[in-house]
Amino acid sequence: MKADTDNPFEFTVLVVDDDDKYRTHVAEYLRDEGFQIVESNSSADACALIRKRTVSLVVLDWDLHKVDSGPEDSSTGLKILQTCREVDALLPVVVMSGEPLLDVQTDSLMAAADCFLRKPSSLPVLTFHLRHWMDRLKAEKTPFTQLAAGVIETADAVNRAYTRAVVEKVGSALKAAPKLGLSRQTVASYLASPGSS
Repeated sequence: MKADTDNPFEFTVLVVDDDDKYRTHVAEYLRDEGFQIVESNSSADACALIRKRTVSLVVLDWDLHKVDSGPEDSSTGLKILQTCREVDALLPVVVMSGEPLLDVQTDSLMAAADCFLRKPSSLPVLTFHLRHWMDRLKAEKTPFTQLAAGVIETADAVNRAYTRAVVEKVGSALKAAPKLGLSRQTVASYLASPGSS
């Protein structure tokens, strides 16, 4: 099942793994499934991408040993996960590891990872998790979900946020007014409200 490419919602997955062959295999599979993918093979590059706030979800190999990690650094995945939480506490992180000697699942979940998959994991299972998070992030961006969650506190604020979203999608208040069933003056007042962003 392909992702809806006509959907304006942008969802970019950062795949971090120092095993180039495995990372490329996962990235190609996910691209074929319709996901937008960015790849990194080091904690430094991954942290830089996360700080740019251009990724929606991180698929993280917990055991990055090849690039920019020293012998005292048993897991640079922790550094990346900490960066995720510093930059965006709600950024979903799926940790993967094939390390047999450490309890990576417990360590990563205790460090606030959202999910753990054993490597090599089933790519359809990974795809399922990514679609789940994509749907959840998409829902969290709608004014109605934000109202239910208490992010937006009034129905009027939802109406204004929805109006702004429709105007942004169609490109102008003039085109949005008939779609919303509102006058151009009402649309203009919603766009000029203090809550507009």
